Amino acid sequence: MTDISSAATSLPSRLGVGVRFEDERLVLELRPQEETRHHGIIRASVLSFVIDVVAGIPLDQEADMWTLTSDMSVRMRPLPAPERIDATSTILRQGRRSATSLVELTSDQGVPIATGAIGFVKTPRRATDPPKPNVSLGQTPLIFRNSALLTRPLREEAGIQVIDALEGIVQVEVTPDLRNPAGTLQGAMVALLAEAAAEDLVTTRFESGFVVTDLDLRYLRKAEVGPVRTRSRLLGTGPDAPIQIELIDTSTDEITTLVYARAVAVF
Repeated sequence: MTDISSAATSLPSRLGVGVRFEDERLVLELRPQEETRHHGIIRASVLSFVIDVVAGIPLDQEADMWTLTSDMSVRMRPLPAPERIDATSTILRQGRRSATSLVELTSDQGVPIATGAIGFVKTPRRATDPPKPNVSLGQTPLIFRNSALLTRPLREEAGIQVIDALEGIVQVEVTPDLRNPAGTLQGAMVALLAEAAAEDLVTTRFESGFVVTDLDLRYLRKAEVGPVRTRSRLLGTGPDAPIQIELIDTSTDEITTLVYARAVAVF
């Protein structure tokens, strides 16, 4: 799939994801690590990667087409991370140029954890584009087999820098570990940067522990050079107000992603 890179170089490939099939249906398994949790709760950005992959692989089966995420919504319950989270996808609409899927995420005990809606656009691969990995459904388990795990907290591994926590300004370099095969900042890493901006803003302003539970992402442009920096705005006065976050590629001063987030206090 477009957003999957080699396990040897990709940070998202180290999030603790595995694959199995149930009645020929693709199921992604996420085993939360301490490094992918915040206040004991799995990060919404990590779930965004699971949503992207489980929905994207069945749709990305054309060698000469990129299947690119155009938008994603994540709604998560702020529950202590279970031992395992399973994700399955249902295609709601599939056209020649675009598609939409719904993803359900549950614990190994069947408890609802989150839900995600995701849209994709398909564009032809040009001769000058980077090589495109082509992953058949049958090959999917091989992608994450024996993948290494994180050794430091996810924000630290990604290299997120805090510029102004009170204003929700953080940034990240667009390194090879964070790029997808199309050469742009990988979708879940985009979500992680927005998540970091939101949690820093509310934690600093309201002096409590918060986790981001809602993410709405609109991917507008590629972020190929960077650094990518956030610009955030609290749309209200209380800690439960939505947060608008713009991700800006500072090399071009263009908005690459528009995000709306919401956080809840956990203590």
